[in-house]
Formats: sequence, structure tokens, C-alpha cells
Amino acid sequence: MAVSGVETAELAALLMEWKDRSGLSYGVLAKRLHMSASTLHRYCRGEALPPEFGTVERLARLCRATPEEQAELHRRWIAADTARQRERERKGPPPPPAVPVETHAAPVPEVRRQGLRVALAGAGAVAAVVAIALLVGLLTAGGDDGGAAEDLAALLDDGSAEDAPLAVTARPYAFDQCEGRYLVDLPPAQVPPPPTETDAAGWVRALEAVPAGEQLVELAVQGTGAETVVLRDLRVRVTATGEPLPWELYGGYSACGGGPVRTSAFDIDLDAASPRPTAVAGQDDLPLWVDESEPLVFYATVRAEERSVDWYLELDWSSGDRSGTLRIDDDGEPFRTSAVGDQREMNYMIGGTEWLDAETGEPVSR
Repeated sequence: MAVSGVETAELAALLMEWKDRSGLSYGVLAKRLHMSASTLHRYCRGEALPPEFGTVERLARLCRATPEEQAELHRRWIAADTARQRERERKGPPPPPAVPVETHAAPVPEVRRQGLRVALAGAGAVAAVVAIALLVGLLTAGGDDGGAAEDLAALLDDGSAEDAPLAVTARPYAFDQCEGRYLVDLPPAQVPPPPTETDAAGWVRALEAVPAGEQLVELAVQGTGAETVVLRDLRVRVTATGEPLPWELYGGYSACGGGPVRTSAFDIDLDAASPRPTAVAGQDDLPLWVDESEPLVFYATVRAEERSVDWYLELDWSSGDRSGTLRIDDDGEPFRTSAVGDQREMNYMIGGTEWLDAETGEPVSR
């Protein structure tokens, strides 16, 4: 889609600066990013906006952008993506998704965004359901069984999502280059190569995979107006636990080097009796604040070393005399993270054609 605007131009200027600084041609960079050179050229000239942040994030790593530069990149991408969304809403709602989505709340406008986008309005209310590519973000009305009716009543009483002061984009399968381990109940012959970060959500959904041992969830939070929105608290709700899944363990690409390590803002130990996000040393803890011009991005690193856990997040917010609670889950269902047992791990060589035993390097025959 051809795009224009100050926000997209500012993002493109940063991409062009890094491209020139890297000394690499469009062809070389595009090959490493698994896209065409013409597409990359359009991104750097501001003639198109990448559909998701993961694309420009990988370009930043290839061009050896500093952590400060990557933070600025994310700020500019959010601004450009928000402007694109405003333009889409001005032109009218997009066509309905190819696959019908069953919602459990009042109808709301469809918004196509990377990851999970959630907007809230009114006291204690969940206000929107948003569909995107292969990852559909769905806010449900209930949490625990005993509070479902109360939560639904609050939802119906709280009005339109158009009044929401807050929007959240979450990527539940974020990971650094070459990372990401998954448990899949399928043999190697039926499992495609590891996904890139961009493709992780679709890969996970298609295979019904479960993050193994650790899951990185990225949350990008932005106010939808000039008023300040305070993020008061972030909670973990566990809905079920069990033994570690005995499925096959698939890792990422072998010998690819990886990218710079990203520091998570919160750690979550799912093995604890009452899991709770803990701010990483040196990171700001809640309460935090956002508005339209000052978005916030942070990461939650979720770990399970003893059991399989179904869970979701709740984010409390307030703005003036309004307040609410945002449930962040996976397509209306809890996230699922499982500890790893004693099964072997398999990985995949870049440019390879089959899964290999991570310990021996030998092809896996079954």
C-alpha cells in the first residue's frame, strides 16, 4: 500500500540513514531480510510502510543500530502505524476477515495491526476486539468462572471503544534472532523450518505449538488522546497447570549468530505459587504513564521450568476519573507456556532441508 505523511517520512529517513551507514546494497540487505530489493527500496524512500515492526527491527540489527537507535525506531514506527490506521478509519472500515471470528463482546470496529491490539473504555471494562493477519487479538468478558457475569455486565455498561484512552499492541511470540523453542505434537517430517519473528505467530498457530521453557511477550502501549493514562498494575492470572508437555522439542536455527540481546522490563516466574511480574534490575517499575505522543514499549519474559501453565495478563489503567482493566490473552484463550522434560532438542541449519539432533548434529529420521 502506498503511504505518505510526516510520520512515514521520518521513519524512512532513519531507515535510509542506517542503510547508507551499513555500506550494504539494497540487494544484500533484502536477501538477508527475506524480501525483494524493490520492497526494501520503497520502505527506505517512504513509499510504503512495513506491515509490522519486526521487519524494520531486523533491518536495524543488520545495520548495527544501537539500543537507543532501536528505541527511536520503535517510536517512529508506532507513530507511522498509528497515522496509517487513522487514514484507514477515515476511509471507512476494512473488508471483513476471510475467516469469521466469533466474538464474546459487543461489536467493535475491526483494526488490522501487528500482534494483539486492545482498547478500553470506562471503569473496569474491556472494550475492543481486533483482528490481524494470522494472530487475532480477542478480549473476552470473563476471567475466573465466578466473575464472568459481573465482567460481562460491566462490559455492556461501559459504552463505545471509540472513547478508549488506551491502545495496546502485544506480540506474544517475540524473540531475538535465532531464538525461540517450541513443543509440537508432530514428528519432524511434518514440521516446517523454524519461523522468523515476523512469521512466528502463524507458525505457532498452524502447528498448535507451545513455547518451551520461556516466552517473550512484547507490549507496546500508547494513549489514544492528549490525556495522560497511568498504567497502575500488571498481574498474571493462571487458569490451569499440569505436567510438562511430552511433545517433540524444536529449537531455532543453528549457528546463525543471533542479534543484540534485548533487556526485558519484567520477569514472570510461572512456577511460583502466585506468579507476579518483577521489574528487571535497572528497569522502571509500574506505575508508568503514556499518552498519544509518548508511547511505551516493554517486554515480559515468562518462564516455566517445572510445569505447563495456562495464563493471561491483566493491566490496570486510569485516566482522570476513568479506570479499567485490560485482559491480554491469545485469541480469547489463555497463553500457554510449558516446561521442557528430558526430550531431545532439534534445530535447523540456515539453508538446510531437515531437522537435526541438536546434540549430535545428525539428521532426525522420523
